[in-house]
Amino acid sequence: MPQIPLRDFLYLLPEIFLLTAGLLLLLSSSVGRGLGSRAATLFSLATLAATAVMVVWVAQDAPPGLLLAGMYVLDDYALYWKLLLLLATGLTVVLSCRFVEESGYRAGEFFSLLLTAATGMLLMAGGANLLSIWLSLELMALSSYVLAGYFKHETRSNEAALKYFILGALSSGVMLYGMSLLYGAAGSLGLAEIAAALPAAARTMPLVIGLGWLMLAIGLFFKVAAVPFHVWTPDVYVGAPTPVTAFLAAGSKAASFAILVRIFYTALPGLALDWQIITAAVAAVTMIWGNLAALTQTNVKRMLAYSSIAHAGYVLMGVLAMSDDGQWAVLFYLLAYVLITLGAFGTVILLERREYAGETYEDYAGLARRAPLLAAMMLLFMLALTGIPPTGGFFGKIYLFAAAVEAGWTWVAVIGVLTSALSLYYYLGIVVQMYLKDSDDVTPRPLEARGLVAAIGFCALATLLLGLVPGPLVELAKASVLPLP
Repeated sequence: MPQIPLRDFLYLLPEIFLLTAGLLLLLSSSVGRGLGSRAATLFSLATLAATAVMVVWVAQDAPPGLLLAGMYVLDDYALYWKLLLLLATGLTVVLSCRFVEESGYRAGEFFSLLLTAATGMLLMAGGANLLSIWLSLELMALSSYVLAGYFKHETRSNEAALKYFILGALSSGVMLYGMSLLYGAAGSLGLAEIAAALPAAARTMPLVIGLGWLMLAIGLFFKVAAVPFHVWTPDVYVGAPTPVTAFLAAGSKAASFAILVRIFYTALPGLALDWQIITAAVAAVTMIWGNLAALTQTNVKRMLAYSSIAHAGYVLMGVLAMSDDGQWAVLFYLLAYVLITLGAFGTVILLERREYAGETYEDYAGLARRAPLLAAMMLLFMLALTGIPPTGGFFGKIYLFAAAVEAGWTWVAVIGVLTSALSLYYYLGIVVQMYLKDSDDVTPRPLEARGLVAAIGFCALATLLLGLVPGPLVELAKASVLPLP
């Protein structure tokens, strides 16, 4: 049994602090009426900010390398994802404040689950062993199951949680079985050790290796909502509370891609040709089906769910490139995607607050006259999701397409371009309602939820800046890639 130095736990201080704060927030909810929504929001934001400071401090103070007997790693790749995931969680907290306050449910419990899920995501970003990655993934997943069903008196929320739990448990079981097969063949769960042992193991037990990595990939494709493992996504996104939907579409998806890239690039480089073929097929089908299904939707949350599926296909183009360019394209695109998605869902939340359902296209009719600023920001998000300049979504897609073409996957990039053009129809459907359709209600309405509006405005400004001056973030993404074998 290897001895673990005490300093290794010091380098895990950000995750320990975040989890402890989440548990304290949960305990506070059991005393009397617990913390109010605004107090819980401020506590959560302060915790996330302090965690971000600790993450940066650890990255500067600790030497890069493995911790906890090879279970965890400190590197620039993990640092990038941790900061992005903390940003996504912080924005989700702000988007949730008024929504939870008006729901009548305990705010402390809700925000404690968000912090616990964020802890799992941070641990996922630094996972260097299949077992630690799986445990971190389950910490995030179990918190997400409860969040999806948090509005326990709402039938749709209960259904969403049940479907998510059952299918999520099934995918976790498949993934765990694939890990066990790889362990049996390679003799280790460490990513680097698996990569070193795979060439010899592939010659003696090719069936075990093939089945192991394929089952592992299936579990990962489920987590990122890639076709045909996407069936949970539309119902869960529609049934879950809208801030939770935003969190799943942005934070959870980004964290899942973080481990997918690390596993494929670090543990399975020797099988690159095999998983590239499968990933290319999954990416193509995901882009086609996600966009075609979104065309037929009248519910905005459901449309955004299928849109999220399609965007998983775009990101997979960067993954299958198996290059530095593909990696940093994935990192940059997911930064832009997180901001765009949270901003779009924030607009839906704001409309729900103002006694508009916010879930059908017709609910956006005449919005440009009632709330011109909100309509302008929603227009920006729709353009960014389509990939139209000058937005971060445009450069994000350009970089992904270029990486795929450079790596020889031109046919996948062509499908990506065609499906992006197809997406223009359903994204601009909202724009048509906002600017060209009339509404019975023409009374201007002030945007009273200042925190929520500020979060949406931040996402809109960041989306625009990523399109106007992408260079600094591109350089940051390039500095954060994993070393290729």
